Amino acid sequence: MKYRKDPQGRMKDMSEVYFLPAEKAKMKGCFEELLGGIRSRSGLRPTDLLAVKLHPGEEGNTSYVRPEDVLDVIRGFGPVTDRVFLTDTTVLYPGRRRTAPDYLRLVREHGFGPPHTPPFIVADGLHGEDEMLVRTPGGFHTKEAHIASLIGSADAMIVISHFKGHLLTGFGGALKNLGMGCAARAGKLYQHSSVKPVISADRCTACGICASHCHVDAITVDDCAVIDIKVCTGCGECLGRCPEGAVRVSWNQDMDIFMKRMVEYAWAAVSVSNPVFYVNFVTSVVPDCDCMHDTGPALVNDIGILASTDPVAIDSASLDLVTAAPPARTAQVKAEAGEDKFLALRPDRDGSLQLSLAESMGLGSTGYRLVRVCR
Repeated sequence: MKYRKDPQGRMKDMSEVYFLPAEKAKMKGCFEELLGGIRSRSGLRPTDLLAVKLHPGEEGNTSYVRPEDVLDVIRGFGPVTDRVFLTDTTVLYPGRRRTAPDYLRLVREHGFGPPHTPPFIVADGLHGEDEMLVRTPGGFHTKEAHIASLIGSADAMIVISHFKGHLLTGFGGALKNLGMGCAARAGKLYQHSSVKPVISADRCTACGICASHCHVDAITVDDCAVIDIKVCTGCGECLGRCPEGAVRVSWNQDMDIFMKRMVEYAWAAVSVSNPVFYVNFVTSVVPDCDCMHDTGPALVNDIGILASTDPVAIDSASLDLVTAAPPARTAQVKAEAGEDKFLALRPDRDGSLQLSLAESMGLGSTGYRLVRVCR
């Protein structure tokens, strides 16, 4: 373990984050080298059940981590157990990820499941109600977290995350994959309950695009769009669809509450599924989540793949690598090398807040040592 000093001069842990550059990802033996540092700490037995938590992509999405890349991670982690399965949870909004049978058909179309990969099992049951309640420490905003029951039933978990932008969190990586992705439906609704969009009447043109993409029919349009807050689930779809930027979120205390709840859920997920290992694909770094049909062109060129046992460190390293990179030729936001691409895209959503919150809760360290592999 390495150390660094924080702004107050105190010593802080620095976690190791292993980094495989994108251009070397398909070289023989590179995935084994990437994952060797965390594999040695697995302690897994042949009889252990190993969950691989991922996001297999919404219908129409093309930026999710591909089945062949997921297989590379599983093979690179080593034959520690044959009892491996892929998993994710259902969602709040209507579509093909809302119930387990529909979700299973979708993931099969995306290439996940036998005979190509280990089986895919929905973590929170048929309707997202199969959950376990996890008590959290005093001082947390969340008193009891609704975590998908399968997450707590596995003996260990590999969290494979696609690092990209996100409408509500600025960016999404390992922490969001844990906090939102491991929550049962009640947990997702709780996290979103403090985040409600509002319409800026002076910018609204009453085009109706937001209403046509609202999955719960919470928006009506006359001279101006109106959102029924009692019906709204806070999914954020209208935020990304409005061409005039008329749909906004009031990010005063709501942003703090949403981020805090999400990170507290990440803490709850980790607390019931130790050990946990993290792999971030910093490739196809698009502006929006894999829940979206259209995510837009990449913000930067492919950077590489990271692995760690620390979710805060791996997200910190991923963010730093994207910030340091020059913008992609087709990027919608031309943030230069050294500029936070996600903050430039959405100036009112500072994703780094999730990192500081997670560090304060003991989930990991923003300090890290980047270890390049396959030189």
